[in-house]
Amino acid sequence: MMTECNAEQLEFHDFGRREVIARFDGGMISSDGGGILLREVEKRTGILARLANQFTDHRDPRRSEHTVGELVAQRVLAIALGYEDLNDHDTLCADSLLAVLVGKSDPLGHHRKRNPGKPLASSSTLNRLELTPKEATAVDRYKKIVADAGGIDHLLVDIFLESYSTPPERIWLDLDATDDPVHGQQEGRFFHGYYRHYCYLPLYIFCDDQLLCARLRQANQDGAAGSVEELTRIVDHIRTRWPTTEIVIRGDSGFCRESIMCWCEQRDNVHYVLGLAKNK
Repeated sequence: MMTECNAEQLEFHDFGRREVIARFDGGMISSDGGGILLREVEKRTGILARLANQFTDHRDPRRSEHTVGELVAQRVLAIALGYEDLNDHDTLCADSLLAVLVGKSDPLGHHRKRNPGKPLASSSTLNRLELTPKEATAVDRYKKIVADAGGIDHLLVDIFLESYSTPPERIWLDLDATDDPVHGQQEGRFFHGYYRHYCYLPLYIFCDDQLLCARLRQANQDGAAGSVEELTRIVDHIRTRWPTTEIVIRGDSGFCRESIMCWCEQRDNVHYVLGLAKNK
């Protein structure tokens, strides 16, 4: 059955002196108006542009409709707006507002030869951005956009450091692990006894509300696994700019590990506040 649309306006009971009218002549409307604010943030900070610089594009530019910068912006902005899954972009590729946020010169997609009316990339194109192995080259058929994982890690800390006009006297680095539930047969999924479902177990390191590390991990390991390696990388980077800032490592009992405490005690001006697990 086909929906029969009525273009006439609907009138409701007045609200005080105001009329309440519903009409259907608004044209193209989106509920993602907050994306305009995100676009302003990006215009002022250039964070997504800097993130795009951490990718090497082996594609033939004569055959590529979407630049790496546009692909990165499309994916990140969509996640910020609540569209987490890659297959969401099979619909979002026709979203004109998202195309405006990304910076497309033809946000309606009228001038596209292959997919008219779809100004953005579909999930199959974005898949090349996310899943290309680091050893891929220009001779690979599909996977040709390679991310520099180390460069992205470095960028997160750089953005954090740049947010301060002067070095702070003290900063607190918060360690945390949480569950990232999976709902299918994803590679590397494991059942976690504490969270009581199949999940991944990502490691996060924050300073206040700024993200310094997000590392996706399998759930068949200790919640503190890899913490020393990540702290070494982050603290060494911070020390290049702030050699005298006191750094305090903070975490719950899941991070009360000998390796972490020894690492802190062997560092100058690095301290820790860690929880202790309860017992009888």
